[in-house]
Amino acid sequence: MQITVNSVGEIISYVKVGTIEGAIEFSGTIPDDFEDNFKPSFYLLQNNAIVLNQSYVEPKPTIPATGPTTEQVMINQLGLKYAELAAKVDKLKGGAVNG
Repeated sequence: MQITVNSVGEIISYVKVGTIEGAIEFSGTIPDDFEDNFKPSFYLLQNNAIVLNQSYVEPKPTIPATGPTTEQVMINQLGLKYAELAAKVDKLKGGAVNG
């Protein structure tokens, strides 16, 4: 099995078949529930053994930003600019009253 480990010894990925760039070959004992419970950083490589990371904290899900995206804001601005220009064209054509 190949594993990738970060700078603090947390196992961040593994493969049983194939290779991962920058991975190390691990041939020691693998915990029985390793594959079922694996999450990045859930296990540590310590003294050439895979152990549970006692400091592991479940990552909080990222909350998507609410409100318009940058693209939506730009589209709205273009729509307003179009409406202003259309009103000016109508005025120049004589279509506007009291203008």
